[in-house]
Amino acid sequence: MTIEELAGELRRGAKAAFLVRHAERPKMDHNDPSFGDALPLTYEGRRTALKLGGMLKEFRGDAAFYASPLLRTRMTAECIARGMGADSPEIVADELLGNGSFYYNDPREVLELFKRRDFFKACFEYFTTGRQKGFNDLAEATDLFERWIDERFTGRLLLIATHDLYIEAFFHSRGAVDELTREKWVRFLDGGAVLVRPDGSRRYAIVRSGLSTGYVGACRVKISGAVFDFGGVMTTSVMPERVRLRTAEFGIDWNRLAEGFARYRRLMDGGFMTIEEMYDNIWADADIEPGGEMRARIIEDDYASYLDDYRNLETLAFMRELKAAGCRIGILTNMPPAMAPRFRKTFADFIELADAMVISGEERMFKPQRRIYELLRRRIGLPAEELCFFDDVEANCDGARRAGWRAIEFSSAAQAREDFKMLTS
Repeated sequence: MTIEELAGELRRGAKAAFLVRHAERPKMDHNDPSFGDALPLTYEGRRTALKLGGMLKEFRGDAAFYASPLLRTRMTAECIARGMGADSPEIVADELLGNGSFYYNDPREVLELFKRRDFFKACFEYFTTGRQKGFNDLAEATDLFERWIDERFTGRLLLIATHDLYIEAFFHSRGAVDELTREKWVRFLDGGAVLVRPDGSRRYAIVRSGLSTGYVGACRVKISGAVFDFGGVMTTSVMPERVRLRTAEFGIDWNRLAEGFARYRRLMDGGFMTIEEMYDNIWADADIEPGGEMRARIIEDDYASYLDDYRNLETLAFMRELKAAGCRIGILTNMPPAMAPRFRKTFADFIELADAMVISGEERMFKPQRRIYELLRRRIGLPAEELCFFDDVEANCDGARRAGWRAIEFSSAAQAREDFKMLTS
């Protein structure tokens, strides 16, 4: 089952308990008797958990959140809840979802399995026979777990952030796991759903989020190159805010122009039309005849987004810090050729830090096309997996990830610095 299929069941009146495995964490020490109690989510773990919450946003008013007491599961539940739109989510921690679970009767014995590195083999034996040293009877434990779930159904969605073994054990016991292999093991942010339909019937299904990054923990990420977008990252302004203000002065609802702006902007950024041609197309689509003054002032406001008033000096400081630490710096921006001279003059101190730069209009390509990331990668001379991209547009960050880079969605230099620290530590 996908997340969309789960949402469809909820829309049709079913209640669902969604048992989700926590998001990506660092690798765990197999000798840790707390099973990594203090391990946080990685940057990628937080990002994907927030994204999962966004996929379930329509149910935020009818959801309850439970988690194992371990840090990574509580963080996962909180990120999912915030992604759904909850400002101050209540996350109920329960030891029965953690180390004192329905399935363990002696965590020390389970830890020994971790130490011997035959954990998967022991789990498969447990799922097959229903018994394993250190574990409770599988069928009895699953019945207790389901009773616990039923007692906590208060709305349509009961979201439970817990651990892979418990999810696999529960859904294998209920017949939802078709094959026991490492490849089919629940990965980060995968899980399972207990569906109770309006007629009282139940369905048990493994849920694949499509956001999984692995299942054994992330190693420390090596980043040798940091690549920065221009507008909204090196500037404090975000297009088209200044243009939007000017159209309001002329009594024009920006919503009449927004669709055309989105449609033609990339073509202008790719060097396939001039800024004058772009706005002519936008006016035509909106059935507006701009006067000469309106036309000229709006085009000037578009250019004015690059003035000194909008220089983000905090980003400049961050770039200098990374450069001093030995990181190669790249600049990758969607920008038409006509704007490039003004950019090079006004942002010369940013550009002098760059080891490589790609301006879309000069190459007749644009983000998030994969080839523009590959061009920058070749120029900077680093492997894709050692590059981190900062952009204020999530679609452009996703383009970088598809090219094998890491990416951080930028909202401020302070946030980007903190997320980069979390990514690389």
